[in-house]
Amino acid sequence: MFERIYPSKIILPMKMHSGVPAVPSVKAGDYVRIGQCVGIPEKGTFSVPVHSGISGRVSEIKDIRLPNGILTPAVTIINDMKRTRLDSLRPRSGLKLSASEAIGIIRDAGICGMGGEGIPTAAKLKRARTEVVSDFLVNCLQSEPYSTSDLVAITEYPDYVVSGSSACARAVGASRCIFLISENRKQQRQALENSIKRIKDDFKDLEFEIKLFRERFPQGYYRLVARALYGKNLALGETLEKSCKAVLFNCSTMLACWEALSDNIPMMSRIVSVSGDASGGHNMLVPIGTPVSELLTNAQDIKNGSDRIVWGNCLTGIEITDPENTPVVKTTSVISVVRRAEVPRTPCIHCGLCSECCPMNLSPNTIFEMLNQGLKQKAAEEGARDCIACGSCSYVCPAGINLTTSIASFAGEGRIIEINSLLDNRGAGDKSIESYGAASVGEASLLEDYPDGDEKVSKRAADSITLPFEKDKEV
Repeated sequence: MFERIYPSKIILPMKMHSGVPAVPSVKAGDYVRIGQCVGIPEKGTFSVPVHSGISGRVSEIKDIRLPNGILTPAVTIINDMKRTRLDSLRPRSGLKLSASEAIGIIRDAGICGMGGEGIPTAAKLKRARTEVVSDFLVNCLQSEPYSTSDLVAITEYPDYVVSGSSACARAVGASRCIFLISENRKQQRQALENSIKRIKDDFKDLEFEIKLFRERFPQGYYRLVARALYGKNLALGETLEKSCKAVLFNCSTMLACWEALSDNIPMMSRIVSVSGDASGGHNMLVPIGTPVSELLTNAQDIKNGSDRIVWGNCLTGIEITDPENTPVVKTTSVISVVRRAEVPRTPCIHCGLCSECCPMNLSPNTIFEMLNQGLKQKAAEEGARDCIACGSCSYVCPAGINLTTSIASFAGEGRIIEINSLLDNRGAGDKSIESYGAASVGEASLLEDYPDGDEKVSKRAADSITLPFEKDKEV
């Protein structure tokens, strides 16, 4: 079960995804309805639109800095509590869509990955089609401590998860739809099995399968999935699509895709876990942009006076100090509230626990010492670039050494931060607010269509797309 939250306001960042920020399509004083587009991709950029999950008036548009360091314009909307919706937010009369039409709807809905860096889902689907994948993998392996938002999505909306997965699998031309889930999640597994039975006759071209995984953290990272399912150790930069002929999507992302395809609803809300080591845990359906403070207010059993409020998972998230002005974004699956514990710091005792728990088979203590001594080349040779920043080594270290921060920072420095990355701040984020101007889209939901402004599109085949992950290679 989950609680529905109706916040007093929402703060909508224009960059919640891999790519450049969208451009505000409203101005201060405008009235906005539920489902309305308030941010549109700038001409010729890799981006996704942003939609409002409440009705009310725009109070301001200004640059904000998110906890992950992203500088982005943000649209603040004051809730009038009338819940006035766009007329177009109703179920579609027909679902006989071509693959291109389905992917176009997903693009226009502003859907991006809800469990990772937020890669635009439509672009990832296009890449899967281009690589001719055979396996469509659905990640139901939510393994983070205290986070159960994906599991609630499966329990409450199994038909949406399975239907969205099936539709997307068909759109990319896959032959198998495989759900990856922990062996301990019996309720969710049963929900998926029942849903598959209900809809399999509508997707006779697909073979359905449920793969069981051990309960452990981390679980579900694409390189770990490649090793577990296909016996392949992907090098940094290799993709599932090219190396394994498979594509991996989060189950909540698939739920959002079916909402867009069947109900004409853009990505404007999501389920977020609010929990910690001293509470029973909550799951809340909230409009994207809801301030963290409003989630904590509704979780009355959470006492956060001296506790750490973490924007994300308790091991990999970022501690925040201003919950009133920190919003839930499209990739926020959990807000963790954990007791502040100061572990006594001692020199490394060489116990080996960090190496035992590392999912990438690294020796974090060795790499940490190399980095401390300035031996960056040696650290790279030891595999430091493979760090996935799961936080496990720092958590188990009895000496209280923060291994993850140092190693993950080094790993990040060695990766090229391109315009498609969630870490990139170029594009619209470099402009002043005054230079934007409101894009002329009126009260469109953008689920029907929006002009992408790329003049080259009309000259290419209808099913082609520019993929920034391939350095602007046209396919």
